[in-house]
Amino acid sequence: MLLLHSFVFAQVTIEGNGKKFVLPSGEYKLTIGTETDAGSKPIVDLTSPLVDCGCGQADFATSVRHKGGSTYEVSFDACNVNPLRWAVKKKETNPLFGLSFSVRREFIPQSGTFEIDLSSYEEGEYELEITSPKCKGRALTTFRIGSDPPQINDSNITVNNEGVHVGAFQKAKVVYFNYDDTGEKLDAINLVASRSSDGKIYLSDEGKAHHRAYYSINGSVNRLNASELKNYPIEANTWIHLVKFVTEVENVNTDAWRTSTQYNGQRNLKYAASYECTFYVEGLNAPRTPYTLPLWNADPLRNGLNLSTGTGFKLNSKQYGSESIPAESADRLKQISWAQGADKYQLLYANEVQNLTSALGKGITDLSDSELDRAADMLANMSTSKYFAVDFEPHNPAADEWRWNFNAPNFREVMKKLSQKVYDRSGKYFYSWIGKGNRFAFRGKQFELDGPANDSWGNEQLDTYIALHENPSEIQGIDIATPVLTQVGFGYSSTVIGGDASKGSQWVAPQLWYLRALDVLNVQTLITPKDEKLLLFIWPFEDKPSDAKRTPMTRMKLGEGHIKQVDNRVQYPHNLVRDAILTYLCNPKHQYTQYWIFGESYDPYDLLYWSKINGQLSCHSQNAGGFYVTEYSGSNNPPCPQSNKGYIGKDALSVSAMIQAHEWFAKEGIQDVCDGTQVRDFDISFDSFTRSVAIYNPVFRADTGEFARSYKYNQPWIQVWKNPKTGKRVLLYQDPFADAFEQGYFTATVNGQKITKQVTGNNLLAIVL
Repeated sequence: MLLLHSFVFAQVTIEGNGKKFVLPSGEYKLTIGTETDAGSKPIVDLTSPLVDCGCGQADFATSVRHKGGSTYEVSFDACNVNPLRWAVKKKETNPLFGLSFSVRREFIPQSGTFEIDLSSYEEGEYELEITSPKCKGRALTTFRIGSDPPQINDSNITVNNEGVHVGAFQKAKVVYFNYDDTGEKLDAINLVASRSSDGKIYLSDEGKAHHRAYYSINGSVNRLNASELKNYPIEANTWIHLVKFVTEVENVNTDAWRTSTQYNGQRNLKYAASYECTFYVEGLNAPRTPYTLPLWNADPLRNGLNLSTGTGFKLNSKQYGSESIPAESADRLKQISWAQGADKYQLLYANEVQNLTSALGKGITDLSDSELDRAADMLANMSTSKYFAVDFEPHNPAADEWRWNFNAPNFREVMKKLSQKVYDRSGKYFYSWIGKGNRFAFRGKQFELDGPANDSWGNEQLDTYIALHENPSEIQGIDIATPVLTQVGFGYSSTVIGGDASKGSQWVAPQLWYLRALDVLNVQTLITPKDEKLLLFIWPFEDKPSDAKRTPMTRMKLGEGHIKQVDNRVQYPHNLVRDAILTYLCNPKHQYTQYWIFGESYDPYDLLYWSKINGQLSCHSQNAGGFYVTEYSGSNNPPCPQSNKGYIGKDALSVSAMIQAHEWFAKEGIQDVCDGTQVRDFDISFDSFTRSVAIYNPVFRADTGEFARSYKYNQPWIQVWKNPKTGKRVLLYQDPFADAFEQGYFTATVNGQKITKQVTGNNLLAIVL
């Protein structure tokens, strides 16, 4: 049995069992008995003072809000209040007659919020006090029981020192990106934000879901119940990405496959729908991020991707860009290090392959070794870029398959030769977009980092991958598909229709894609040669399975009508897109980040090109066999809209995230450490981490398995990169399983230096040491 109590002593001398302790004055913890073997620990331990309750300071913050009836919700921010004690007393105007906190209730908190029932308390002003016998300090706040004061009118709104409107449960305006809610209403999702009297903003969904709903906010999922929208207040003036996945399956991890015809062959198909939106809650300022935000306006008509705001930055050894070029001047793109012209990565398509093979008179897999030399020179001359690839998807496969024959037995070997020849003869990095990935063997099992294996941990057990990181010397039979350049990245895979039966009923799809994409980066780093370059290719939308549930949450006013997107894929959370890219950038093998084509127009009118207009397909959609992506109802009725531009749409958000990652890398001194010479520093221990008030000891080993262990144990990950020339280090830390705006802490020891930092939510922390 373990008994804990707190005492405040002057100097005390303790003698017993042949030992003597002299303690100075202070506050101490008395332990009587032990949790395990009584002979293994001293019966009385008065050698350690109590820690602070407030995560570095004694007192801590708390707030109370009325949830309804006699139920009140308490929020607090503390580190060591386990168990927690709370008490409520009537607040008197004269403190001399105030009541003491005589009745205290104690429990073990599971999060930073808990509910209390105050049905026996009369109306009036009260004080709530929170303490714990395991720490020193307390929280104290005042609140009201009974009818709420009248709501504050807009003309009388006050502002506290944090710049937040303060009222008594005022409705706060939700501003959506690319969604006009003045048209046809969606009854399945209806987000409501309210400012409470505590100055915080709480989010709820008043939409009607006829089946179970799962929520993800900025890629974070409520750890206890994914059907719970919120557990912590949200922030104003910051972009928030939300996905609501509604399905009739009870366990999304074990039965998500039933929601896709691709996986179940249309047998026993279960209902599923996705509702995705990006929004901010309007405050006193524009939406903010720590870095340039090329999206200051929610108006989708003319300001989808505005790169003219913010300051410039320069990359020293990395490049990034897209096949699309933003509608900005070349000078402005240069100011933000956007690769353009001769420098940008290039994909060669069917026309280039047709010209190449027609000139050669043979298919690429039919060439002799000397003929491959000529092909390598021709390919290099087709691209001005240092990095390029062939994406051969012929218009007529039956007639043109011979030109770039993926099914030929020698295709892999030809591509390896061709890639090496292009590099040797021109200094350029080339690979085939479609083809098999890098292969290797580990403990008798064969692996290939391509296709479905990149999207999850595949059919192999997660423990096998963890063992691979722990024992990299056992990796055998490495077969690199392209000897000079390997493509890594994320996108195209499902973030909603994804599950893992080993995780029980916990919805893990938002974390699964993220951690697996980062784990593949580590595995590729282990198996590729030292001088092999990595090209990060992203298009962060849900694209698999082919019938992935599309979200109807993009709809804009156009003329006197509305246009809504039908083929509307769910995006990956923009904050995690940014964080993943920054993590890739810190890897010395990474050279280039490529965002796939994101469109050339900001005008929704261009969406009419592939559209059903007032019930009739545009001529372009008719000529394409009925393909269309939008529906329009209104006064605009052009049978053949004269536009061939792709509307940028939601891509603006992910392109913004890509730019932010590179700016972060450039401006915070990270690229000075990660200049290409950096190496992983394993002189590190990950000591502890805190979520809300609970303190955990992570499962940690100093190797490259941090992402796999993060997924297995629902814990944060940490890595350190060291510059061997300067000795400076970059520390990366992230808790993918934290709630979106949850406050936490972690402690690590790097190069003998103990580091304790506060972190917010599931966002990446990157610091230079």
